[in-house]
Amino acid sequence: MVYNHRKKLIWHMLTLLCITSEEGQRLKDHLTLDDLTTYDKRVLMRIDINSPMEPPGNILDDKRFRGHLDTLRALEDSTVVLLAHQSRAGKKDFTTLEPHTRRLSKLLRKEVLYVDDIFGSHARKAIEAAHPGDVLLLENTRFYSEETINRSPEEHAKSHMVQRLYPLFDIFVNDAFAVSHRSHLSVVGFTEVLPSAAGLLMEKEIRALDKGVKGDEHPSIFVLGGTKADDSIKVIRNVFERGGVDQVLVTGVVATVFQMAAGMDVGVKNKLFVTGLNYSDQVAVAKALLEKYPGKVVIPKDVALDQDGDRLEVAVDKIPANLQIADIGLETIVDFSQRIRGSKIVVLNGTTGIFEQKKFALGTSEILKAAADACFSIAGGGHTSAAIEQLGLESRFSHVSTGGGASITYLSGEPLPGIEALKRAARMHRS
Repeated sequence: MVYNHRKKLIWHMLTLLCITSEEGQRLKDHLTLDDLTTYDKRVLMRIDINSPMEPPGNILDDKRFRGHLDTLRALEDSTVVLLAHQSRAGKKDFTTLEPHTRRLSKLLRKEVLYVDDIFGSHARKAIEAAHPGDVLLLENTRFYSEETINRSPEEHAKSHMVQRLYPLFDIFVNDAFAVSHRSHLSVVGFTEVLPSAAGLLMEKEIRALDKGVKGDEHPSIFVLGGTKADDSIKVIRNVFERGGVDQVLVTGVVATVFQMAAGMDVGVKNKLFVTGLNYSDQVAVAKALLEKYPGKVVIPKDVALDQDGDRLEVAVDKIPANLQIADIGLETIVDFSQRIRGSKIVVLNGTTGIFEQKKFALGTSEILKAAADACFSIAGGGHTSAAIEQLGLESRFSHVSTGGGASITYLSGEPLPGIEALKRAARMHRS
């Protein structure tokens, strides 16, 4: 375990210092900070510090803030202006970014100036008055109604926000992997009009997730659970078509769909649950995958059922009609844990059951502990990350993705608009 932990620490350092030629080619599809001169430049940077909050402006978790510190420190000789959002309209935590400025100042150990404007005259004057070494955080981008409209980079570039801000800057940096699966204004709009690069956090995300998808070391295993079966099935199809991943272990609702696809009787209640999530069509897709890749999708041997709040463990062929599957069973926990500990690469997304309830948290906690012992472990998804943090395992994972929807989209092989915009910007910059 000590050896594995040391390997992970070494990898963390190497991700910032060097990359293999194959990874380098992938990253060269878009520009990085090394490709642009940032000294004494005016840099507009998109970050993601959207965090759980409680009134009045108390930030409960600053993990996403900490993810951007390396990029901010790399730009310490630049004038840096930050774009970010908090929540969305109608939510209780849809608020200004003034509390975020205070937290960022504390973490960065220097004053970050809060500007209660996005692109009006007040914001532009503050930007013009800033000097190298200064860091400014503009107001919540979602206070501007056009921010969340899904448009192409070309369309967003014509917006008032882009047109009024971009002349004040030399470079745009996207370090917000977690929102790069959305074609939002502040994510893609500036890539059309400014030399644009990926920040260090963005680079780290791409390298880690690429390593997981490629599965160049064996055994290479994915563990997919949670309730978003359609997304997980896209990931399974992608990694099997690429050919690097050896096995996918399925849990949660994902496992229920595959159990149904394999002809197992999961009980009326669980069938109705799958139907209620509109996953009936996914059963046929899962069946096709089982037939095309025999033995590569591993289905639980037993499950834990919710019997009036108590944990009832049964084999998968003995699930009664009226009880809901709430976790994987002990036999499956042992089997999956052994497979994970013996792997060279393991990628996890989604919990094994109802982790929030103590009696059904066993599968998730044991699988995550096993993954923490693997040589190279990657975790994605909001619930998975929360469980890792709750168990105190974050330092033992090689990489915990900052993006829930973004990471699952990336693993499924679908293009992320934020990254595609950076690639387009690189082509324009080089032409």
